[in-house]
Amino acid sequence: MLPLLGLSERLHPECDVAFVSNPDKPWAGIPSHEQVRRAWNVVNAELLTEFEKLSWSDWVQRHSAVSGEDFSKDASRNRFSILLSRANHLSHHLGQAVLGLK
Repeated sequence: MLPLLGLSERLHPECDVAFVSNPDKPWAGIPSHEQVRRAWNVVNAELLTEFEKLSWSDWVQRHSAVSGEDFSKDASRNRFSILLSRANHLSHHLGQAVLGLK
């Protein structure tokens, strides 16, 4: 989210192989639970730090995956919509985790 929102560079690109390029395939190099938790905490701390710097008007600016032309056609393609969609995506996976316990 950091580069998508134009806040900073990616913090853990080494996780791409396991979670982006091959998300549903067995792979011997999957990071350990502890490594993932540490990376998660670092990224979330950086997000919170950067979010606290944003004004309300910053949230309604376009994100980096939309062109200026497309943004002018649809201003809802903004930083805040990215935050909402990612939070919704996370809630989906949390629901899967809860159901997986049963």
